[in-house]
Amino acid sequence: MTFSLLNPALLACTALIAVPLLAHLFAKAKPREFPFPSLQWLRQVERKTTRLRKPKDWLLLLLRTLIVAALVAAFLQPLLFSGAQLTAANARKTIVLVVDRSASMGFVEQGQSRFVRAIAQTEAVLQGAGSQTLANVIWMDAEPEAEFPDPAVNVEALREALRRAQVTQEAGEVNEAMSSAIDQLGRGEGAKELYVISDFQSTAWKQATLNIPPNVRLFTIPVATTEASNAALTSLVVQPERPVSGTEARVLCRVRNFSGAESKTTVQLAFAEVRQTRAVTLPAWGEGVAEFRVPCGAAGLQGITASLPEDAFPADDRRFATVEIRENWRAAIEGADLAMWQRALGSFGWLDLKSAAPDPDVRLAVHAAPERAAELRAAAEHGATVICQPGEDWSGSPWMAFWNAGAKEAALSTEQRNRDKDKPWTMQTVQEEHPLWQVFRSGEFGDPAGGSVWKRLNLKLGSEQTLLRYTDGVPALAAQRAGKGWLVLWNIELDESLSDRVQQPSFLVLLGELLLHHGEAGGQAALRQFVPPQRVFWQPRQPVAADQVRLQDDAGAEHAFVHDATQSPAVFREREVLPPGNYRWLLDGQPVERASVNFPADAESDLRTLDPASLGIGKSLTLSAAAALAAQRDGLPLWPWCVAVALGALVLESLVARSAIRQPTPA
Repeated sequence: MTFSLLNPALLACTALIAVPLLAHLFAKAKPREFPFPSLQWLRQVERKTTRLRKPKDWLLLLLRTLIVAALVAAFLQPLLFSGAQLTAANARKTIVLVVDRSASMGFVEQGQSRFVRAIAQTEAVLQGAGSQTLANVIWMDAEPEAEFPDPAVNVEALREALRRAQVTQEAGEVNEAMSSAIDQLGRGEGAKELYVISDFQSTAWKQATLNIPPNVRLFTIPVATTEASNAALTSLVVQPERPVSGTEARVLCRVRNFSGAESKTTVQLAFAEVRQTRAVTLPAWGEGVAEFRVPCGAAGLQGITASLPEDAFPADDRRFATVEIRENWRAAIEGADLAMWQRALGSFGWLDLKSAAPDPDVRLAVHAAPERAAELRAAAEHGATVICQPGEDWSGSPWMAFWNAGAKEAALSTEQRNRDKDKPWTMQTVQEEHPLWQVFRSGEFGDPAGGSVWKRLNLKLGSEQTLLRYTDGVPALAAQRAGKGWLVLWNIELDESLSDRVQQPSFLVLLGELLLHHGEAGGQAALRQFVPPQRVFWQPRQPVAADQVRLQDDAGAEHAFVHDATQSPAVFREREVLPPGNYRWLLDGQPVERASVNFPADAESDLRTLDPASLGIGKSLTLSAAAALAAQRDGLPLWPWCVAVALGALVLESLVARSAIRQPTPA
């Protein structure tokens, strides 16, 4: 242990400790009166009273000396340092505190969130900061920020900021926060101390690269106290992304179990007026999927919400999405032998086969001229879904232009078997987890690969593109993304003399699902999905006055936004980062756009933590050690004890002095 004084300039006052001794040595006591006339006897008594007191006076001297010494020590303000001494509070130094306010800090354990404990520990560190201490706080989230531009002595402002602070719904950028802290320390003075107060969530910290300069003392204070288990909604997917009015949409809710024990939970879905629930069993450290089928009403934008029963970490118990329900799709058919196709597509009430629009949503080319290959691909790249049943004459450059195939895969040849003599070709599904096959798993709609075929096109494709294939490996149905749209290869004859595919109960269901899953331009839904700290925005196609616009959540509460007229067209953007939820932009009171904000489940829902000591740098403190950190770093103030000793000695001195006065003098 070592000691330090906050007021060493008052050391000269220690001379006052000698005052009680001098007073005892030279002060005369009032002599007693004796009834003798002789002066000789009086002088003898007087000489005796000028000597040093009897032994009981030594006790008074000791107590009075202790009183003065304790008071002098109190004014000197001594500090007691335990363990390895850090920079004293009265010395010039710089401390920077990195405080984690990422989403995982909102986890509640033992009745208190991790963030509340982090704030308390930060307060404890700042409490002992002396008048010469430069301090700053770095908030760690997706975009770490410092309270001050540079470390400053205004510790009270930092405490006020701590009282206002709240946990965010963002992931934590460890490297950026630590880099900012090192930069702040580099602009400070004196000794450098860095404190990191976090739950040390494994997902964020295991990839951290910490380069701490040798002149910086690093202390880590973990605030997680228990092994946290958690169930989280990690995704909410609507299939298709843009369903058609009057059809059903499939909603898949993925739930992840972040614990070592199997658990069961319930997923609730809210979509327009629909309310549905599904029970899900989650294996340890695994996931489950709750599947819903919901009817799509009138065309427009609609919010959808999935939720779990609230637990100790409610931030990831809800998931949001915005669904664009489309009106009837426009379809165009070209080529030869179209009768069967027209009958099949005409059975879907949401397909308009009579539209003369130049840019239809769906284009069907059956044995079309090879010269159309490049144009059909261009239509897909602009957002259309192109279903093509090519002929043998597409071999070579037409097929390469359409499918973007290499020269080795460009050879196409027709194969045909005798229906009366030969065994037909049969098919099987590929990519069993593909969402196209979800509807067929119950068996209600038959076998999607059912049927026999006696004529086909022989070609080669990659397995990642194939959805249906013949048993010898030749692709029967394949799809690939092309720009904003889709290219679909249909290598199944519909002529009833060459195939019995149209007679299978699964035929129309497969065709409808194929269109719904691939009949949408990509990118629109992604523009309506945001993850903090991304800011919700809306960019209307035509100029709009700011007073015509409102931003609301689904509960009707309004949120502030800014109007950025520097862009063309102008952009409306939220003023502050919005919490997870569904939001809508209103123009003159009418909804014109929707947006969904979701919790960063992939980064923040796994609440497992690591031991900061495993980082291999600095010193890790437990919560109890952190509470005693002020005594180790800034010293334990001893002046209250000095005052207490002085008061105790004063009381005892008065008792001893009174006893001495009352004690009778022997004759």
